[in-house]
Amino acid sequence: MKNRNYPLYPVEQVDDLKELVGVIAEKYGNAPAFIYERKKERISVSYLQFKADVEALGTVLWDMGLQNATVAIIGENSYEWIATYFAVVNGGGTIVPLDKELPAGEMQKLILASGAQVLVHSNEYSDIADFLQNGQAYTGQCINMRDVPALLERGRALLQSGATDYLRYEIDNSALAVILYTSGTTGASKGVMLSHKGLALNAMGASQNLSMPHSSLLVLPLHHSFAFTAGVVMMMLQGTAIAISYSLKDMQKDIQQYKPRNIFMVPLLIETFYKKIIAAAKGNDDAEVLKKVASAAFGGNLATLASGGAPLDKKTIVGFRRIGVTVIEGYGITECSPVVSVNRNCFYRDGSVGQVLPCCEVKILDADEDGIGEICVRGENVMLGYYNDEAATREAFDGDWFKTGDLGYLDGDGFLFITGRKKNLIILSNGKNVSPEELETALLRIDYIQEALVYAEGDTITAEVYLDNEHYPGCAARLAQDVEALNQTLASYKNIGKTVIRKIEFPKTTTKKIKRKYTEGEKAYA
Repeated sequence: MKNRNYPLYPVEQVDDLKELVGVIAEKYGNAPAFIYERKKERISVSYLQFKADVEALGTVLWDMGLQNATVAIIGENSYEWIATYFAVVNGGGTIVPLDKELPAGEMQKLILASGAQVLVHSNEYSDIADFLQNGQAYTGQCINMRDVPALLERGRALLQSGATDYLRYEIDNSALAVILYTSGTTGASKGVMLSHKGLALNAMGASQNLSMPHSSLLVLPLHHSFAFTAGVVMMMLQGTAIAISYSLKDMQKDIQQYKPRNIFMVPLLIETFYKKIIAAAKGNDDAEVLKKVASAAFGGNLATLASGGAPLDKKTIVGFRRIGVTVIEGYGITECSPVVSVNRNCFYRDGSVGQVLPCCEVKILDADEDGIGEICVRGENVMLGYYNDEAATREAFDGDWFKTGDLGYLDGDGFLFITGRKKNLIILSNGKNVSPEELETALLRIDYIQEALVYAEGDTITAEVYLDNEHYPGCAARLAQDVEALNQTLASYKNIGKTVIRKIEFPKTTTKKIKRKYTEGEKAYA
């Protein structure tokens, strides 16, 4: 369903990422594009300088014989990571961002599966390059990001001497530009193939629905599609100054240092921040007190938190709004570049993931009596397919509609609501369907439950939880009573029949989603 009954924010029209870099350099000029710290020195790179760096780096890569190469990239968030991504794809190459948390053997497997001829890595991951080059399977090159400054100098010299082939290269915006290996909570990785046009249109569509100007902090790992498309490309279209946080462990320090106006986060981080604010207020529910606590925690300028990747409790959204921070929920999936829908700054519906972007449309497949069915997406932002996997590609589509595997419905105003994941659905012996995500969200409303995972053991619905004993001592003794109170609000077939308390946090993906499948050694029950 397309929705055009609300005004869209104006945005520059671009057909590919190379055009995007040129257009924003012309529009925003010497305004800061990226800000980061290196050896205790703060460095600011303008939009014009970024364009020049991408062109110089791309030129030297071509001079090294890497025209149209497939390039894998691994490393912590950095300016060099972003410049390399654009330099590769804007010269007709294919970039393969890799999850830096993967074991070396799994990285090697994905590099070989993608056909990458080059690995660009940060110095932190030199051991991965050594591992690859010491083996027999990988025969490509390895480039350390610490050498990027020298490569930029070489590229500038080449440009001055008249090497302009890279600059004159014309992008085929419908061709393969990126292979993203999914890192879901279950199942094996698949290589999602995205095009220039899909990424550009997706960033444009998100910018038409949501305005996040001035400054932002990039905290989510760049190999993840949400972090790159929304946290980088969308922000560049809006002329935002993007401060780069190298990793999630630096996030709190970087929030204090850069004092951003906007941050893209996943729900677990947002909910954790909110609970810490409440705990720090020591029971004082006065809005002004909470605002002061929040202002100290977020550097004083924070206006917007954008969330995606999992459901976010309405209590958290309303709570942040009460203290002057707007939490915007959206929905996306890697195969859609990734954003499908997002709430707007002043036009939102709590509990929904907003309205569908202008670049695509949504239909609900096989809807039940409540209008709930599988969410399907069609548009040029949808993937080209799974790399070297025609069978999986065919299975993922219903005609030209991509089947997301997520369940949800559209209301009368075109707001999309997510009710769960099709493959996570608990089907009881009486035929009743239970969404574990619904129960997990309800459990997280209990103040001292930090994390929750719901699954079935036979016909018994089991809730596994990790508790905040630091701020709520003795909370384990209250758990049975509070779960029973929750059960009283639910249909009887949804009642939680068993609870399990964990000693440690759940194992998670690098985007802080709880893994629904984990090893025996990761159970860590109390």
